[in-house]
Order: sequence, then C-alpha cells, then structure tokens
Amino acid sequence: MNRDRSDAPVVLVAGGARVDAGKTTFSTGLVASLATRAGDAVGVKPRAGNDYWYDHDDYRIASDAGRLYGKDARRLAAAGTRPLPAVGDRSPPEAVTPESINPVHRLWRPTPGRTGMLGDADRTFLCDRVTTEDGSRFIVNGAAEAAGLLPDGLADRLSLGGATRVDDVAAFNDAMAADYLPSFDRLAARVAAAPVPVVVESYADVAGPLPRDGPVEPDAVAVVDPGRARVYAGDRYAKARAVASGSPREGTMEEHTGTVTEMIEPLETVALPALSGDERGDPNRIAERYDHAYEAVLDTV
Repeated sequence: MNRDRSDAPVVLVAGGARVDAGKTTFSTGLVASLATRAGDAVGVKPRAGNDYWYDHDDYRIASDAGRLYGKDARRLAAAGTRPLPAVGDRSPPEAVTPESINPVHRLWRPTPGRTGMLGDADRTFLCDRVTTEDGSRFIVNGAAEAAGLLPDGLADRLSLGGATRVDDVAAFNDAMAADYLPSFDRLAARVAAAPVPVVVESYADVAGPLPRDGPVEPDAVAVVDPGRARVYAGDRYAKARAVASGSPREGTMEEHTGTVTEMIEPLETVALPALSGDERGDPNRIAERYDHAYEAVLDTV
C-alpha cells in the first residue's frame, strides 16, 4: 500500500456480470485486509435488494425486527470496524448497521409472465427502504399492492401504513428525486469524509453505485467475476465511466460495467480460488485466501 494511512483510500468493487460474481465475498475480505493494514476500515453498499421468494430467510430475519436489509449489507456491516462519520450537524453514528452503509434496499418478488412497473420482466418490486436524515422510510409499489402482490403480513411487519405509495413511473421518479438521490449524496459525502479506508460495493453489473459527479472518485477498482478479479486505476476507470454515460446503451443514472471496461485495459488480472461456505463467512479467512488479489488492488493506490 503506497499511500499514507491519512489518505484513506476508496476502493470500488464492481461485478462483471449480473449473476452472483462474488462481489460481497471479495468486499468483506478486502475490508478485513484494509483494517489489518490501516487499523480500521468500513464497507458500504449504496444499493441492494433481495427477493421475497429466493431470499426468504433473509427477508424474515430483517422483517422480524421491522427492518429491511439483505445479507450482503449485513455481512459488510459486520466486517467494518468503525462507522462512517456524520456530515453537517448530524450526531455521529454509534455503530455500523446495514441501514447506515446501505441507504436503499429493494424487496422484489417473482411474477412469471408479468412485467413490473419499472420494466423488469417476470419480477416486480414491492417496496424500498430508504435511509433519510430522519431514519428509515418505506416506498411501496401501489400498483403491486392493488394487484394483491404484497405478501401476507408484509404491511404489518414493516409498518407500511404511513409509507409513500407510488402507482406509476412518474410518481416513482418524484420519490427518487425527493428521497433516493439525496440519500446517495449523503452517503457519498460521508465516504469522502471518512478518515479510514472505504470499500464501496456496487450491485449487479452496474459500474458504480454512487453519483458519477459526486465527491468520491475511487483510488482503485476491482471488477470481480467468478474465479478472477481485474484491477483498474481509479482515475482511468472514472474517466471511462464518464464517457460511457453518453453511449447509446447507457441511461443517465448508471452505466454497465462492461461498457466501461471495454474502453480500458486492466492493470492486472488475478485468479480467485473457490472458497468454502465457512471461508466465505469469515472476512479474515477471505483476506488470507485473497491476499494476492488485495495486494494487486492496493499496489495501484
């Protein structure tokens, strides 16, 4: 690691494919590795989601406490050794929680033969949890609720009586502007202010989960696929992402990893060994098995 600890590097972990690429396993091990090297480290996952059907155990664990988060955020929060700092005049957080490192979490359900309000075939978003300045609030898909798609007990588990209902894309976009985007901006400001190394984990095959024009530019990037990690210089990746934002394939809010990486060559490609379930559940054991990959990442910082 070439930079002084006071520089508090930011490392982005992105996935090369929509399938489970192993981003969270890589990220939790990297947090543990950075904490060992620098004294403290924290991981964040700005956007996440799980499925009521496929991730039912995770849904039950969170909703039993009236909360909504997934195992990825739970694993990252457990790996972190100190909270991100508060910004503005907010009181500093006392602990790392899934909600503090994951401002937006979405609950889906499979709906074969049906296209959801947001254009996803065969699945429908049910509700989102958004971390605001005043705590968590819920945004409910009113069209899904009217169609009877909300699971029995969901409204009681999450206390959705006072939640915002969105019935179409226009209403969802209004909620996005009012609540979602400010939540990402606040997280980006907290990451930028962090005095310790931060690992930012993206979702699916999205090139970056934080605002492109925000205060955070990664010092290094690891693009993880099953069995390998490609390492990129943060500044070159950020420039390629900015170029990708104007391509015909990409929208205005996010870019796909492949569109970015096809413009630049990795500094290094390293093999990742397969890990057992016990190893994946222990950030320190991941750090040991993936140490060569983390050295390659930190050599670019």
